Formats: sequence, C-alpha cells, structure tokens
Amino acid sequence: MSDLEMRHLESFLAVAEEGSFTRAALRLHITQPPLSLRIRELEAMLKLTLFDRTTRRVRLTSAGQMFLEKVQVMMQALNTAVAAARQVDQGVMGRLRVGFTSIASDSVLPRLIREFHSLYSKIALDIVGPSTTGQLGLSLLNNEIDCALCFLPLADERLQSRTLITTELALVLPDNHRLARARRVSLKDVAEEPFVTYPANGGSHLRAAVDAEWARAGYRPQIVRESRWSQTLLCLVAAGIGIAILPKEQQKRGIEGLKFLPLHPTQAPVHHGIVWRKGDTNPSVGNFLSVAQKSFPQGKKSLSLV
Repeated sequence: MSDLEMRHLESFLAVAEEGSFTRAALRLHITQPPLSLRIRELEAMLKLTLFDRTTRRVRLTSAGQMFLEKVQVMMQALNTAVAAARQVDQGVMGRLRVGFTSIASDSVLPRLIREFHSLYSKIALDIVGPSTTGQLGLSLLNNEIDCALCFLPLADERLQSRTLITTELALVLPDNHRLARARRVSLKDVAEEPFVTYPANGGSHLRAAVDAEWARAGYRPQIVRESRWSQTLLCLVAAGIGIAILPKEQQKRGIEGLKFLPLHPTQAPVHHGIVWRKGDTNPSVGNFLSVAQKSFPQGKKSLSLV
C-alpha cells in the first residue's frame, strides 16, 4: 500500500463515476493506456478486482462499490481539509487571542472586535483580560496571546506596536470638593490631598504616567488606597476617600458624584494602541492589525471616540 498515490484514487473515481475508460481519460486529460495501467496497479496493490470489464461497459464489482463509497467520503474530507487550511493561511479562519486593558474595554475593544468579526466571522476570538500593560507584555512574550490592546510603549525588541488613540490625564475630584468648580487645577493645589491610584508594582503603565506627573510637580503624594481597576478608583473618589489622576475617558462611565478637571500645565499625552510579536506567523494577526488601522487612524484623539 505504500505505493498508493493520489493519481490512483483520482483515476479510480473517474472510471467509476463515468462508467467508461474513454470518458474517464478525457476527464483526466490523459490517454486511455496510462489510465488502464493505473487501475491495474491499484487493483494489484489492493489485491482486489474493482471493475468488471466488457467490450461495451465498465461496471463496479461489489468490492469496487464499497471502495468507491469510502474513497468519496475520504476525498470530500480531504477537500474540506484543504479548503480550511487555505482559509487559515489567508487569515479568514482560525483563532486569535486578544488581551486588553480596562481602558481598552471602554474606548477601543468593542468597536474593533465588532468590525473584525463582521469581516472575519470564522475566526474564533479569545478575549483575555482586563490586565495591566506589563502583564499583557509578558503574555505576548510567553505566547499566551497573539496581540494586546494596551498602553505604549512596551519596551522590548521582540515586540512591535502601533498607536490607536492618545489620551490625556485628568484630575478627578468628588463633586463637592473645594476645587470642583475650578476650570483647571495644578497638582500643587492638591499637594496635601489624599490620593487613590494604581499599584506601583502591578505593571501598570498608568501608574508610571501618574508618577511622572507627580515628579514634575515636585512632590510625593499621600497615597491612601490602590487598585488595579479604574472603576474602583472612581468609586473611591466619589466616596470621598481620596482624589485621583485618571484618563479623562473614564468620565464616560457616568459614575455620579465626580468632577473631571484638566491638569495644569498640560502634560504629555498617553498613548494606547496594539502590540504584537515581531515575525508572528498567525495570518489573523495581520488582518486584525489592518482592521485596527482602519478603525483608529494613528494619533486619533480619544475625545472623538463616541
């Protein structure tokens, strides 16, 4: 059986389905003698007579009929496998694992996943998160996810990134705070206030950005509570536990009892985007990047994301 080749099976199917060596040879674009040779080789390998041959017609034997049924099923499965493999190779079928930060779930993830799924509905999407930017970077390097929606930059030469949106940090106060009616506030104005913020050791890019603002203001804040989740920090501010520096998109969560104020002086923007491994061979990643680029042109301001 080791000498059995696809040409033997294709020739058998052609003769069985056409009921004629002449028509089968025309279908396969070969002459009749090589076709007859293939069928004899196949019968010899199988040690079976597959056809009853007469001068007028060719008829399958009982063994030939059973072989035909099984070969047809096998060939259909093979064609299905080839078609599926081609779809995976083209990135229209397969699996894509996407990690995200909590900020991405507010401003990027819903639209991006919706538009990607509308174009590539056969891709199984695994949505992983929310996680911090640092944790997502490790997950990428460990091949636990294929791409991440997170803050930039992620400083690792094995990773590539693209900015999708930029955002600014805002000072978040309880709406009954003494400065709640101010148009903008300097961090020096709240130097003695208790703060709630992200953990310093949790891989949070936002904590690094907030620390940079405090350093620029020239003081160390009094931190009374920490949380990985922006929504928890908002609730702590609304409850009067402390004030916070958060991305201004968080205002869209609609939590009552809060006032968002611009920081003065205006700080450098914070970039949020998509990160993937260099040289990734998953074709779905390339298609996901293409959809992301079209959905969020580079540098688009977060305030326009409605």
